[in-house]
Amino acid sequence: MFIAKNIFVFLLSMLALCLVIIFFNYLGFNETVNLILSSSLFGMFITWYFKGTELCLALFSFFYCAMLIISQSMEVILMFGTSISVYLFMSKLLPKLKNLNFKLGSKQLDNDSLRTD
Repeated sequence: MFIAKNIFVFLLSMLALCLVIIFFNYLGFNETVNLILSSSLFGMFITWYFKGTELCLALFSFFYCAMLIISQSMEVILMFGTSISVYLFMSKLLPKLKNLNFKLGSKQLDNDSLRTD
């Protein structure tokens, strides 16, 4: 059941990526900006949904490899690189930034002192 749900979500996200590219093109975005923004959104969603596991890398590779075979365009490599960099940022760098303590002057700020509960 979970495998079918994950496959369905992945196929739905591929459809959403195509629709986002078409929508941004309709709005008149530059082609390069359109592709980078769309692949960033796709990378964020897949990384968020699959919780940053290495399965994301396999899904990105599968999808962009299929796109490269179909289109034979260098823009696909740009989109693949953008999605991979978003994955690395969200899964490797953001958890380290959560635990970072900032020091301003003589007062040290950490995440607990910034809360307004």
